[in-house]
Amino acid sequence: MYNQYFFILSFLLAATAINAQNTNDVNFIYTLKKATSLIKVDGDQDDSDWSLAHEAKDFVLNAPVDVGKPKNQTMVKMLYDDAHLYLLAICYDDPNYVTQTLKRDGFGNSDEFALLIDPVGKKTNGFGFGVNAMNAQTEVLLSVNDADISWDNRWYSEVSRYDDHWVVEMKIPLKSIRFSGENTTWKVNFGRRDPGSNETSVWAPVPRQFDFADIGYFATLQWPEAPVKQGGNVSMIPYVSLRNDKTIVGNETKFQTGGDAKIALTPALNLDLTTFSDFSQVEVDAQVTNLTRFNIFFPERRQFFVENNDIFNNFGQGADQVFYSRTIGLNNVGQPTPILYGARITGNIHEKLRIGAFNMQTKDENGSGANNFSAFAFQQRVLSRSSFRGIFLNRQGWADGSINKSDFGRNAGGDFVYTTNDGKFQSSVGYLHSFKGKELSTQNGQLYYGLNYSGQNFRGFVNVQHVGKNYYSDLGFNGRIENYDPDANEIVRIGYTNVGSMLDYYHYPKQSKNVNFHWSGLENFVWVNQDGSGLNEWYTRLRHFIFFKNTSALRFRLNNNFVRLIYPFQITKPALPKGDYNMTEFNIQYNSDNRKSWVYDIFAVTGQFYNGWKHTYRAGITYRAQPWGNFRVGIEHNDIIFPDGYERRKITLGTMRAEVNFSTKVFWTTFLQYNTQADNFNINSRLQYRFAPMSDVFLVYTDNYGIEGDFFNKSRFVVLKVNYWLTL
Repeated sequence: MYNQYFFILSFLLAATAINAQNTNDVNFIYTLKKATSLIKVDGDQDDSDWSLAHEAKDFVLNAPVDVGKPKNQTMVKMLYDDAHLYLLAICYDDPNYVTQTLKRDGFGNSDEFALLIDPVGKKTNGFGFGVNAMNAQTEVLLSVNDADISWDNRWYSEVSRYDDHWVVEMKIPLKSIRFSGENTTWKVNFGRRDPGSNETSVWAPVPRQFDFADIGYFATLQWPEAPVKQGGNVSMIPYVSLRNDKTIVGNETKFQTGGDAKIALTPALNLDLTTFSDFSQVEVDAQVTNLTRFNIFFPERRQFFVENNDIFNNFGQGADQVFYSRTIGLNNVGQPTPILYGARITGNIHEKLRIGAFNMQTKDENGSGANNFSAFAFQQRVLSRSSFRGIFLNRQGWADGSINKSDFGRNAGGDFVYTTNDGKFQSSVGYLHSFKGKELSTQNGQLYYGLNYSGQNFRGFVNVQHVGKNYYSDLGFNGRIENYDPDANEIVRIGYTNVGSMLDYYHYPKQSKNVNFHWSGLENFVWVNQDGSGLNEWYTRLRHFIFFKNTSALRFRLNNNFVRLIYPFQITKPALPKGDYNMTEFNIQYNSDNRKSWVYDIFAVTGQFYNGWKHTYRAGITYRAQPWGNFRVGIEHNDIIFPDGYERRKITLGTMRAEVNFSTKVFWTTFLQYNTQADNFNINSRLQYRFAPMSDVFLVYTDNYGIEGDFFNKSRFVVLKVNYWLTL
């Protein structure tokens, strides 16, 4: 089967390589003009200088199809002065705007417009600035195959609304982005989401298999002269917080100060500093039900670790990442460990070379020990969209104020990522090495290879990975290498080889009144252990999804999973015995029209689970009071029936979320989670007031209760925090 996949993919990739053309930067050129007077950003177009600017118009579709023009067109103009970029966009539409939220970083499901720029112009990284029809802002960091909305920076926008269109004005300080001071050629694109017609459109065409913000398809933004270097680009972000912590061991009130600083060493290279870092305003992790034998990967939410983090990420295969920023400042259960200081440099040395380096020191608290973390990574661009990358990571333990020489973990390695100019074909090969002492100096590497194809109708990949049993990643994540042996009550490390493949087919019916496209696919993943036990797991999924023109979707999946338990599995009592298990299950999922005031989703699974039978039911309903409120209730219940002699497991996860947006500056979010597997009921409520650009007051309340037996309070945290963004 894998040989067949490889043959199909190789044929498709060969055909793609012949026609790997992307000429947007030649065929679409926007020439900037300099403003002759002050541009007032008020959502109007009365400033006389706008009549001097060129027009970008005749947008084309990106989704659901990439042929033809959208139902509602868009016109864009841009200007600049010595300190800012300016944008005017006229988005034609009827007055029935879909505005799902007023909250910052809520981009994705409303009537929206986005400016996308790549100041270096090498298709490596860039920036996105978006607003919805009610002027709720979102800014993102763009990198290859990724857009991270956790990044925040200062910029300005206003929106005005009319019967047949809405108008956007933006002012982007050049200090808020990094660029090469001598470069007069940037990359740019403009994107528009129109949920009323269920369409996404762009100025420079982007094939439908790629997101409209794909950095490889940007057009050219031509400056008449190099933008003025922004001297004195320094931002200070101090904070003060008052916190009360109540746990089963006592009650403590703390007053703390600290902050961050952002210093532009060059127009394209940035230094970030932090001291006594405080992330108390970050929303708690969404709890999940874990029915696997391994740990779950949770995303990073802390602002300091997000910006330019892509240069350290994606070394490895899948979720097995050599760098995982949550290892810094958080213990194994997500509790914060104080960060005493941190420094990070990221950006471009020159137009083809990006670097990243950091050093951070944590305090001995919450069982994590004191540690110093450091890293260096680089990305050297070659050819059109390809790169050589390298990384070095070091965790050094500290004890009694000095280095503990026997407590360390280091990794070094790199890869080569080849991408065709049109982005359809990508191949990567890499190696990572672990340094953990002489006794662990064998079988301590990770070798990986990947081959990916993204075509209009066919898409797929083949990935191969080998991980030695002595491969450690103290700053990373590897959910599979550690196996728990309950009989010996110990963790056993077992190396493995993984082969994964996927082949998908997308069908876009031309005459259908209701269906946008069908998506059919087959996935296979195989893990072979290196301890002599051979095949450990085989997972196969056959699926068919139907996406409708009204944004609803219907999904069917048939899954087969073979597992060879080499140790008992404590998912029930007594633990499931060692041996071979072959399981098949079927699931169905439906998501309703997400433009409506009431939105619901249902999901059901039934099938074998080891030596028993599992029924999973999940449902959620959302009410949207446009544009000020979103209210959602969700429930997931797993009923696992084992043979006689084993305990029946019933696991329930309930969630309730309320977002109330009093304006585009005041937000109140409350998140409740009820999880019987974790024996926890969690309340997290956050009130945020943005009193100035990038400056906030937060009031955060978090409560955790045990729910098995007597209902009791495990911990309670109340935080008042104020931060202020000061540009020097």
